[in-house]
Amino acid sequence: MELAAHRLKNRNRWIKALLLCFIIVGWFLSQETSGPPVHKTSRNPPAIQVASQRPVMEKPPAGEAILQGYAAAGTTVQQDLTLMSHVLGNFALLVKGDDPLPLGANEEIAAALRGRNRAQLRFVPETSPIFDAQGQIIDRWGTPLYFHAASHDRVEIRSAGPDKIMWTADDVQRQSNGTFLSTEDMQAPSLLEQSLQRRGSWRK
Repeated sequence: MELAAHRLKNRNRWIKALLLCFIIVGWFLSQETSGPPVHKTSRNPPAIQVASQRPVMEKPPAGEAILQGYAAAGTTVQQDLTLMSHVLGNFALLVKGDDPLPLGANEEIAAALRGRNRAQLRFVPETSPIFDAQGQIIDRWGTPLYFHAASHDRVEIRSAGPDKIMWTADDVQRQSNGTFLSTEDMQAPSLLEQSLQRRGSWRK
């Protein structure tokens, strides 16, 4: 009896020892799995996409392209006045209404082309070489052009010519139909002079 009891006692000790070992091993395993997650490093990290920083290019005003070659070497004043006529014609098409062009002085037409119009359309940039420091539209010799509005869509354009004096023989005038006045026509009496002559003849 004593021997059986001794064996039973020894077996219980071994069982307790094994249970204790399992508990200790389980505790160590639980500590390893409950730690902070380990991230595996990739040999080829993903490429970082950078948003494009290209500046937005502003579209140049339409009149700037039309005026390419204005007052350029190798061209004529007649070509300059033709380009100016095209600018005014295209501007009138874009600015809708019965009177797109101001029937006024050089400065008013220049201001309208630079954006001071009812559509707020900037048709020619402020820095265009067609403008002088006073904001007037000038010819290739730096003299302000003369605009005569025959109607809301018909404009005659006159340059003072190389002598820079308006109403002299070297002036160049483009009519609204695209023709140019001859030298004889340039020397013809003005409308005011013709009107005064008619009044004088009536009084006689």
